[in-house]
Amino acid sequence: MEDKESKFKQKKDTKIDKNCIFSKENVNTGHQPEFDYLKTILVVLIVLCHFYEEFSKNFVFEIVLFWSWIFKAGSLMMLMGIGMKYTRHHEPKDYFYRGTTLFTLGQYVNLIRDAIPNIIAFWATGNKNFLSRGMLIMQADILSFAGIAFIFFSVLKKMKLSDNCILIIAIIMNAVAFPLYKIMKPPKSFLLSQILGYFVLTDAEAFFPLCSYFIIVAFGYWIGGIYLKISNKDKFYNKIIIFGLPVVTICLYIRINYGFPMLPDFYTFEHYCLLPGPDWVITCMTNIVALGIFYKLHKILNEKTPEFVIHAGKNLNQYYIISYVSTVHFQTCILVSKGDEYPFTMKNTTLYGFLLIIFCRVLIDINDKYIHFTIITLKNPTRKIVFALIWILNVICVIYIYPKLEAYACMWNNYLLPSHNDEYVN
Repeated sequence: MEDKESKFKQKKDTKIDKNCIFSKENVNTGHQPEFDYLKTILVVLIVLCHFYEEFSKNFVFEIVLFWSWIFKAGSLMMLMGIGMKYTRHHEPKDYFYRGTTLFTLGQYVNLIRDAIPNIIAFWATGNKNFLSRGMLIMQADILSFAGIAFIFFSVLKKMKLSDNCILIIAIIMNAVAFPLYKIMKPPKSFLLSQILGYFVLTDAEAFFPLCSYFIIVAFGYWIGGIYLKISNKDKFYNKIIIFGLPVVTICLYIRINYGFPMLPDFYTFEHYCLLPGPDWVITCMTNIVALGIFYKLHKILNEKTPEFVIHAGKNLNQYYIISYVSTVHFQTCILVSKGDEYPFTMKNTTLYGFLLIIFCRVLIDINDKYIHFTIITLKNPTRKIVFALIWILNVICVIYIYPKLEAYACMWNNYLLPSHNDEYVN
């Protein structure tokens, strides 16, 4: 009799488990294919958006820019936060190590993309506008942000704060960022303004200030704890798509088409860089719904992930670095040969954009098969020497460029001529 009751109870428990969306334990571990699909979309958007932005602002650019604005770099940051939960290296020292690596990598990209080529262009032409663009070595770009976010996260984890506390701190930081931007007068020193740009939005190049965007990482970390406990992903994403997709669509429609007195207009730098209040919520919701759609797509494809999706998911940083550096170098070469006029009339931009994706793929494969070089995986003492060299070159470039400047390039003047930016003085 006891045997029968035991079997009945076991059968009942199994049935309950199958109907539950969440488990008390971490059961949804391992690789999550839907992350790779989202990263693949980001690879295409990142490459094409940067390329179109520099060379051809046509109707295709507007479509690419719209979807880039919808997903934003927030997709990367949310996945980064979720990844913090999935990694086996989750001690404060691990986060700090990862942060210093990413921050250095970000400065390396700024160095080879902006500073060095523009200094060479200045030597070739004598045009100080190139020095102005070279000062973008200090811009708060995505890799620099990621590094600072990891370092900040290591401090919060050292304080043994819970996921909820970290999320609350991030919400407060985001809430303060917008009014601070409105009331704070930027420093007269552009160099100081640029350094502050890593943390808050100023009048310098700072697409991803820590205070504005850390909320996305913190939310990703918080949702990652929940994600690990999903025992029935089909049921979970059914609810996400059924309820979340209409809500996200309505919110985006309202946000895009109607202005709000307390919020920056959609499609403005203030909106993109500050991501205040409702905007970070909409961004997070959009990406969660997108993950649900990609999970369903993966099921439709019989759980066979296309090879390029696997490749893009694994090498997103490489696609970003190679494509962005190549695009800016190409633009700098054209500016040297044609002067300050931006070549927005380039034909067949879409073809060249997709050729750039192929070019990135080829370079990544060559490196993986024959060269095997990445700054991130360097071992000591080579690692310390290379990292020190990167920072020394950063300092040398700033010391060389800054005293010679008559104006500064930043997103607010679209890197225009000095006459558009006379307010800045050394």
